[in-house]
Amino acid sequence: MNEIATNGNPIHPRVAIRAQALEEINAMQRDLMLLHDEKAATERELQTAQDRVSLLIEERDRYRRDALVYRDKLVELATSMANINLMTIKATEIMQTVRELTKETPPQTEASLEAVRAAMGKSDA
Repeated sequence: MNEIATNGNPIHPRVAIRAQALEEINAMQRDLMLLHDEKAATERELQTAQDRVSLLIEERDRYRRDALVYRDKLVELATSMANINLMTIKATEIMQTVRELTKETPPQTEASLEAVRAAMGKSDA
């Protein structure tokens, strides 16, 4: 049980136990420092991942806003096109009625139709 120290003197068993305990404490301290370093590295990685998630959320929100604007513009365009179609149908009906009236119009009514056209021409000016 008695060990010989580096200088040749025997070591007391209690001193050997204390030295072993101190060595274990130093090993635990080194392990703790390594764990702290690993924890810090993991926290940095976590922060980087959180930053990426924040950027992705911002990009997603921007795409959502753009999609909403795009959808609104498409609805507006579709509505305008539907209105144009309705106006075209109405204008076609009016033109058909005018053609029918001009074909069947007696000569005295044709003169009054020319007067109406002239009056409309004056009101546009």
